[in-house]
Amino acid sequence: MNQPQAQTQLRHGRVTSPASRGSVAIDLGLLAGWQVNEMEGGKNFPALVAGPFPAPYGSDSDSVTPPADGYVLSGGKTDARDCVNFTSTEMSKKLNRPFEWPLLNVTPGQTLKVNWVYTAPHTTRGYRWLITKDGWDPQQRISRAQLEAQPFFEDFYTQVPYYSHAGEMKAKVDHEVKLPANKKGHHVIVLMWIVANTGNAFYQAFDVDFK
Repeated sequence: MNQPQAQTQLRHGRVTSPASRGSVAIDLGLLAGWQVNEMEGGKNFPALVAGPFPAPYGSDSDSVTPPADGYVLSGGKTDARDCVNFTSTEMSKKLNRPFEWPLLNVTPGQTLKVNWVYTAPHTTRGYRWLITKDGWDPQQRISRAQLEAQPFFEDFYTQVPYYSHAGEMKAKVDHEVKLPANKKGHHVIVLMWIVANTGNAFYQAFDVDFK
């Protein structure tokens, strides 16, 4: 039974560069690629409840319930994929050895290039980027309280309604974002690939070190 389910879940996508927490979990043998392709949860995050996608894109499919606090980085998944939500201390216990999430060295205000691999691209509304607050606590799992209230960047297709423009609203293999100019040290970035014709987004997380 597991194998057919795995095959159907190969249908989404993940970031392959730079390394996400999901990529690290694959390298550690904790997750398979299809599991990281399906870090799928409600697309209205950081909202708490299901409901219409905000204007002017209200004709998009309603969001299902967004991820709960503590399970944000896995898109709300609480199975084996919960490991991407782990603090370094939790991961050290799981691996029975010292562990720190690897940090990607970045500079404030730089352009970060991201590469995706899709196993079945969906009609895409766009991409939302969030980041941890100054003074966030790495010893606590990522929650809404740990993140800035507003995304630092959104890259959305503007066509509405989506069903009249599905051929144009393609998932992007490569895209870029300008990182915040006022951050220092270790932060976690949450990237959401938001789908127009379902209630979900796909969540990817990165640990960065602003130099």
